[in-house]
Amino acid sequence: MIIDHTEGWELPENTKQKYFNELQSLRNLWKGLCLLYNQMKAIEGKAAEQIQNGSVLETMPEEVKNEFKGKQIKYFSAGNDPLFNWIDKGILYSLFQWYAVSACNYVELVGWLCQQERLQNKNPRQYVCGVIPNVLWLRDKIAAHFVRARQDNRDTNGDRVASVLYQVGYDNGRFCAPVWKLSLRKKGMKSASSNEEPWSITETHEALMQRYNHRVEEKPNG
Repeated sequence: MIIDHTEGWELPENTKQKYFNELQSLRNLWKGLCLLYNQMKAIEGKAAEQIQNGSVLETMPEEVKNEFKGKQIKYFSAGNDPLFNWIDKGILYSLFQWYAVSACNYVELVGWLCQQERLQNKNPRQYVCGVIPNVLWLRDKIAAHFVRARQDNRDTNGDRVASVLYQVGYDNGRFCAPVWKLSLRKKGMKSASSNEEPWSITETHEALMQRYNHRVEEKPNG
């Protein structure tokens, strides 16, 4: 049974019973991740349709409309964009938090299984860092707990403030987070949030589908 197709790591078939509970947990987590993916995919599809049908240009001057008429539009947005008023931004942000926690649990458990069978020398946390590092940042600083409410010396002041900012933006077809890398100065001391590149749920999920050889769990009709 290949457990990581990207690395080519394979669990011996005779370990399926030994790791029954762990493998069942992975199956359960994957269904939840697919549900979040499907929800975000539907939101992104509606957003892309609005942009390409010209809705994004409605409030712009006539010369701008004419300039972009008939062209493929690339669109970046962050903050309170009136184009996306139909989206519940609380739900949108929660999708990122829920996905980050579940995805890190999934990948970490795969890393643990691979460590148990000596398929790799990294500990499970290091494995997560290698597979979904940007997701792990959002999980650690925001989704598992707001570091604003903690006193952990590993967190910067920038991380503490960034953890309670609305962090979702739209970039050319996908919603992504965190879109802000915060820099601040307090009493002459500089601090910055430690996040790197933003990530999208749909792009991340599609990469995990390839790595773990899964298909999307489709939403039931009706």
